Amino acid sequence: MIKAILLATSAALALAACSGSSPDAAAPQQAEPSQAAPTPSAGESAPTTSVSAGTAATPSSPDAAPPPPPLPPEAPVPPAVPLSAQDQKGDKGARAVLQTWARALEAHEFGLAWEQFGTPPASRTAYAKWWERYRTIHVTLGPGESDAAMGSLYYTAPAMLTGKTMAGDEFALQGNVVVRRVNDVDGASPAQLRWHIGSADLKDVGLR
Repeated sequence: MIKAILLATSAALALAACSGSSPDAAAPQQAEPSQAAPTPSAGESAPTTSVSAGTAATPSSPDAAPPPPPLPPEAPVPPAVPLSAQDQKGDKGARAVLQTWARALEAHEFGLAWEQFGTPPASRTAYAKWWERYRTIHVTLGPGESDAAMGSLYYTAPAMLTGKTMAGDEFALQGNVVVRRVNDVDGASPAQLRWHIGSADLKDVGLR
């Protein structure tokens, strides 16, 4: 009896051992290796600029920046508006001379500005050389007043000139500009009958 029990126990133990190592048991799954980002091969460089749709690429080097555009040429003095013979004798004619002088200075047409004087304050060359010290010139003319004396007509208007010198400093000149002509006196020459600048008393007033 004891021998039969021992045999049964041995058989049970052997059966349990066989069922624990069955070839049908699932093996642990191996983790899939993670996909690393591709590494550039030798001689291949990564892009330095990303371009979205409708956006131009920016140069990666400052040396590739385009040069600045050239400065536009100075505009010529616009032609004066034609006046009737009657208007040329009045304040409109005097004002036209002032405007021609102002526009000529702004456009650096110093010869044309010099021609507006009846008796220029200096030679044409010296007058132009004096104004060449200014890089930019802006002229503002105030309302004028007319007067008559000693057979001549006068038109006086205040002027303010501002801008920058060739050294880059700002400047301001202010004063009265007087335009005159002979008042249709017998024997007067055509030049005397035309409006012309008699004086331009401009003083340096600095910046306020």
